Amino acid sequence: MRSEEEIAKGFTEGIDCAMVTLHEIAGKMGISGEEAYRLAGCFGIGMMQGSVCGAISAGFIAIGYRYGSTGPDQMDQRGLMIAKREEFLNKFRKEFGDDITCPGIIKLDLRKGEDMKKAGETGVFSKFCPKLCRRTADIVIGLL
Repeated sequence: MRSEEEIAKGFTEGIDCAMVTLHEIAGKMGISGEEAYRLAGCFGIGMMQGSVCGAISAGFIAIGYRYGSTGPDQMDQRGLMIAKREEFLNKFRKEFGDDITCPGIIKLDLRKGEDMKKAGETGVFSKFCPKLCRRTADIVIGLL
């Protein structure tokens, strides 16, 4: 796993939270880091809409990839996937709070220029989000 400092450096190079989190999980999924980046490419900054945190979305992608069903005759498998998703969310919420949206977690709306600037100034990208991404990947890997 990459260090929080390496993750923070990636943020300055255009790698977002969903991409970095799924990249950390990729080996456990049996996919390459490059594939992980592409799969997660639209999910950063709450799908760039201020929605569900990109790190959480990456966790959902990984859980769905590992435990998801492939047809209507696999309801037990679907149930397992839902249970793993809920276990993930419970563990995440214990550490980071109940809100799972990007603005709710970091208390800034990165779609707004002034909040994006404030995030850079206050260490959101250099300290908080790298920690969140690392910890989210650790939680998911523990479930896979």
